Amino acid sequence: MRILLEQVYKKVVIFLNRANYEYLIIGGIAAGTLGEPRITGDVDVDIMLDQKDIPDFLDKAKKTGFKVSKKKCLRTAEQTGTFQVNYGDFHIDFIIASTDLETQAFKRRKTIALYGIKAFFPTPEDLILFKIIPGRKQDLLDVERVILRHKEKLDIGYLKTWAQKLSDQAEDMRIWNELKRLLKA
Repeated sequence: MRILLEQVYKKVVIFLNRANYEYLIIGGIAAGTLGEPRITGDVDVDIMLDQKDIPDFLDKAKKTGFKVSKKKCLRTAEQTGTFQVNYGDFHIDFIIASTDLETQAFKRRKTIALYGIKAFFPTPEDLILFKIIPGRKQDLLDVERVILRHKEKLDIGYLKTWAQKLSDQAEDMRIWNELKRLLKA
């Protein structure tokens, strides 16, 4: 039997909710939910998780039915702050929250029902910032669609404050300049 992305999403969200993890659904699923629906091949999750708690998290994920390479996950979590588990042919990318922006996004998160399951998503503003940071072509297209959908309701002051802060931290004005360009589009 072929597993669908919808089933993977539900499995992940139910697991995270039952275990009371602090998380945000990000990536293509969030972009499609807050912007314009698009095809994606994975589930991306920003999660509040201490390094010391990762082994327990992985054990719980495995017991829930996810395919887990514990050694690989622990190594990549330590090296990159991310790790990946699988379900069927799909992978779930976990990004361990570590920045001030993520801390703020968790405080501002919204509960959204998707596929009949309530999950935590970033606000449109926080998703815009999350997507501008890497600045890949698909991310910037997602930002354009989120801005179009929420233009009249966006907290522009919040966006500009964070874009300036992130640009200052990176010593690179790309984030600030992208935000200005996208808000004018």
